[in-house]
Amino acid sequence: MQDRALADMRPPPPSVPQQASGVDFLRVLRRHQRRLAITFLVVIVLAAIALAFIEPRYQATAVMRVDTGETVLPAEEETAASIRDAELRREHQIETQIQLLQSRPLARQVVRDLALHDDPEFNPYANPDKRTSWDNFLDRLTFWNVDDRALAKASVKGSTSPQLIERTTDRLLDALKVDQDGQSSFVDVTVTSVSPDKAARIANKITRVYVKSQVDERQSAIKRRIQTLGERVAELRGQLVSTEQSIASYRRSRGLDPGAGNDANSAQLGRAAAELAATRGQRAEAQRRSGSAGQLMSPLLAELRSQQASVQRRLGELATLYGNGHPDVKKAYAELAQLDGNIATESARVRSQLSNEASAQQSREAQLAGDVASLRARSLNNIVEGVPLADLERNAQAMQTVYLASLGRLNEIRRDEKNVKADASIASVALQPTQPSFPRRTQIMAAAAVAAIMFGLIVVMLSEALDTQVRSAAQIWAIAGLPTLGLIPRLSDRREQRIATHQRVIDHPYSTFAESVRSIESRLARTSGRAAGNVVMVTSPLPGDGKTTLSIGLAAAAIARGRRAIVIDFDLRRPGLGSTLQRGTSGKDLLDYLAGNATLDEIILTSASTPAIHGIRALRSAPDPGAAIASPRVETLIAALRARYDVIVLNTPPVLAVGDAQELAPYADQTVMVLRWGRTTPDLLRSAILQFGEPITGAAFNRVQYRKHAQLRYGDSIQHYRKYTYGEEESPNRLAPLMRLIGRRAG
Repeated sequence: MQDRALADMRPPPPSVPQQASGVDFLRVLRRHQRRLAITFLVVIVLAAIALAFIEPRYQATAVMRVDTGETVLPAEEETAASIRDAELRREHQIETQIQLLQSRPLARQVVRDLALHDDPEFNPYANPDKRTSWDNFLDRLTFWNVDDRALAKASVKGSTSPQLIERTTDRLLDALKVDQDGQSSFVDVTVTSVSPDKAARIANKITRVYVKSQVDERQSAIKRRIQTLGERVAELRGQLVSTEQSIASYRRSRGLDPGAGNDANSAQLGRAAAELAATRGQRAEAQRRSGSAGQLMSPLLAELRSQQASVQRRLGELATLYGNGHPDVKKAYAELAQLDGNIATESARVRSQLSNEASAQQSREAQLAGDVASLRARSLNNIVEGVPLADLERNAQAMQTVYLASLGRLNEIRRDEKNVKADASIASVALQPTQPSFPRRTQIMAAAAVAAIMFGLIVVMLSEALDTQVRSAAQIWAIAGLPTLGLIPRLSDRREQRIATHQRVIDHPYSTFAESVRSIESRLARTSGRAAGNVVMVTSPLPGDGKTTLSIGLAAAAIARGRRAIVIDFDLRRPGLGSTLQRGTSGKDLLDYLAGNATLDEIILTSASTPAIHGIRALRSAPDPGAAIASPRVETLIAALRARYDVIVLNTPPVLAVGDAQELAPYADQTVMVLRWGRTTPDLLRSAILQFGEPITGAAFNRVQYRKHAQLRYGDSIQHYRKYTYGEEESPNRLAPLMRLIGRRAG
């Protein structure tokens, strides 16, 4: 019933609107703003120091154009596969050029041409007189080992070893970067160096050496091909001449015509056969005409026959007219006889002529037949003899074809020898950079600022996570569900520390300490269910948290408000009211009363400076504190005091140290847990509440650093501490409402 009544009398937690997470985050940042600022400054300073010590690097870029040999396909051949194949070939060509530009042989040639092995940037031991111990230490940590230093020193003495060239080549390759410019056919050759002039010089040298090496290599290859083709052409020429000589010798030995050959013989044979056929026809015609005497005819014979016919016709007329004896008839007979003789003579002549012509034709036919037979035999012989000759001629023809092709290719290569060019050409030379590529101070400082902010946030979050101290009312409510009754400030002034607690409350009512204690006492009075005889127990988790200070302060605050109050020190192991209460005349104390050896009036003591302060304490440590507190006389004492006083404050030992507070808890109407600000941890608070095991009215912070608490931005009223000046000189009209506000909102 008592526990239920205490729970009913416990004031509900204040209704405070929930703050957004962003506001809480800002409070955390403002709480650790100094740590955040220090972290930010440290990172920025370190970045600035690093920039001061980092040697600037410059990048020079030369641009090369790769000749991809792009061809335009006809519209009917522009398929997806062909376009993809062309694009793949183009990418392969560009990638090949990139690999060649950053190849080791090319870099090695640049190292030799520019003597980079004598450059301190690529050979730290190139100038040993300027070396420092710090440089040697860095070399041991980075690229140059013992062997490298030995090689570098050897090069300084005049002998450049291949190993040193390779080491320098490695460093040049590290400083070289070759990339394709987007999706174009251009390739960027970028070199990084500590010197802008050197970066541009190396980049341009790489491109020139690359072009020259490709041209020289191709010219060498062309010369080798010219030499090889020249030797082959000479060999083919010799073989062709030898074969033609063999053909000529064969023709001469076989008597073969070097002209048309078998084709000429065939044509001649054809002509002879045709002429033979014509001769045979002419001979047959001549024989036919010579055999037909009556049909022989010649111009003269035709004339004679015409005259004969005319004479016969005239003879017939004359004979009919005059008779056979007429002289004209006889004369006609004589003319006719003469014409018959002439006709016979002419016919014999013609017949002889035709016979001669037939004989001549027959002789020519025989001659032509012999010629045809001879030509046919010769042709057949030429066919047999021409088989080896045809083979020789075919060999000569093939050899001549190969010879002419090789000779044409040789002449073509000789013409192209002077037009050799590389697969990539220099599109733009590298210019000397005016700004370092690294470190970019603006970008690095911006990145350092971002990193500083991020690192500062990490530090803030870690600090917040590792902060195991309870400092605010919200933390107490979140951990234990207890309201915070008030925050008692820490007394930093030594003069104030020498003033007794009850005097600071009564004699200095405008002080922050007095206001905070009065605020706690007022709140306890408002939440108490008793008008008089209210028992308030004050305890703490550990010794030194300030429970005795609050106990005396609560009694002094009640007395200042005109109420009767007494404080009882139940810490029978370490009594703490000795400096506040003067020793009584009877010499009796709390232990005597609990033992039944003293009355109540004999053990009530007063303060020498403030007689209104009453208290009961033990003048010595109890032999058995647990047994003394468990005495039935404790209940009698509490009941007697309830009748006399309005407020009875019980100062009990720490909860985690002994169990005395738990024994006294049933007699208390209200229990206040005193926490030391900045020392009590959440685990300590939870352990104390679990160990106590009884209802607790609320908690109170002691030794609160108001200024620091306000800077930590916990969102309570003390956060506005900087806007006010707390002190004795402040008027009560301004200070008292503020302190009451603090006490009200702190809970």
